[in-house]
Amino acid sequence: MNSSLKALEDRLSHEMKLFSYPARAWPLKHQAEDGTSMVDVLVVGAGQAGIAAAFGLLREQITNVLLVDRCDPGQEGPWVTWARMRTLRTVKELTGPDNGLPAAAFRSWYEARKGAGAWDELVRIPKEEWMEYLLWLRDYLALPVENNTSVERIEYAGEALRVTLETPRGSRVVVARKVVVATGINGAGGPNIPAFAHCAPRHLWAHSSEPVDFAALKGKRVAVLGAGASAFDNTATALEAGAREVRHSVRRPRLPEVSALRYLEFAGFFRNFRMLDDARKLRFMRRYFALPTPPPADTLERCRAHANLDLRLSDGWTAMQAAGDGLAITTPNGTFEADFAILGTGFKVDLANVPYLAPLVPDMLFWRDRFTPGSDRVDTHIASYPYLTPGIQTVGRTPEADRVLRNLHLLNGAGLMSEGPICTGINGMPWGVSALVQAISRDLFQADADVFYEQFAAYDVSDPNEGYKPAAVAR
Repeated sequence: MNSSLKALEDRLSHEMKLFSYPARAWPLKHQAEDGTSMVDVLVVGAGQAGIAAAFGLLREQITNVLLVDRCDPGQEGPWVTWARMRTLRTVKELTGPDNGLPAAAFRSWYEARKGAGAWDELVRIPKEEWMEYLLWLRDYLALPVENNTSVERIEYAGEALRVTLETPRGSRVVVARKVVVATGINGAGGPNIPAFAHCAPRHLWAHSSEPVDFAALKGKRVAVLGAGASAFDNTATALEAGAREVRHSVRRPRLPEVSALRYLEFAGFFRNFRMLDDARKLRFMRRYFALPTPPPADTLERCRAHANLDLRLSDGWTAMQAAGDGLAITTPNGTFEADFAILGTGFKVDLANVPYLAPLVPDMLFWRDRFTPGSDRVDTHIASYPYLTPGIQTVGRTPEADRVLRNLHLLNGAGLMSEGPICTGINGMPWGVSALVQAISRDLFQADADVFYEQFAAYDVSDPNEGYKPAAVAR
């Protein structure tokens, strides 16, 4: 560790002490039905959202927290696995994981390592640097993370949640008063795979969020489908790896040029959208989901730097099947052949497709229960989202189910419809974490308010100053 980074950690320690009052870890200890201790909050996912949420809880003096992640240490989230852009897509001044402490901000960490001049020259944050920053923050805070640990089941345990974990040492059960699912944009149902893909041999195609051996694509014909940023990231990566040709197909007749969603990036929207009534949420989100998002300019430049890019518009795929050792892909413009295909087709929202959440789905309220959806693509998409409270909590169909499901918080792609863009990505993270922590703190306190009163009423510890009497004045 260099001296500047050590100085930054000392500064962060000082800031945390400055804002540590009151320092008492206040939630009462609870026991499960079998007598084992409960954790107050189990966080599923130790990527950027999980780290930010755990840090926010610690700042609220909620310390009985456990994070689990199915990946190896350092592989959490997409940044060094399936994120194939070179930098983050957001401005470098973003905040979020720092929870409002300046010394915990990315800029402070970056300048401590490379100097203020390097920050001034930085345009976008390299994704590997962002991952390194997250790991530094996690290690500094000594967050209790269990890696290579996946959630197998979540069940009711009174008003708590019984979580079965699969660990390198076998299965174990944790009972949690609260569960936060912080699993990113792909954690609410998984990749959106077009039906035609299932007709092709699985080893000849991959979704853009899956591992791809790009070195093996050198000299090969690659086909990529999708108009979004991830699709073009994969095209650029394949071209840079030496693919003979990449045919990039887009269903639209032209690439979008205006990113209207940027308009929504302001504090008022991030903080308050979740408090709107259903009708106004629907109005915003119908437009939100109907708007195309253009691929980033720098990603397009990566692609256009290669003469063997074959970009085809109005070229949506309708079929894909084996043809010799490769694929035959059908479009409205005819059939072409490729050696490998990459589907940049986004992600779906389908909690029934998340194995550990599926048993709870019948008891949950969804947006399809709150409005009459039309037959168009946008309303069908909206209808699939769970209906969440402003505290990012699932809602039960009955009062009995609701008493338990309010303890399940979906800080992932499932929250977009109810909360706006504060549950996915980095831009809205400060407001998402704040809403989550406030709701968890409120519920844990309300659950034990009567016990707190009893302890308050019985409190009889003398204050050191209570026995003080002024000395007699000499006459």
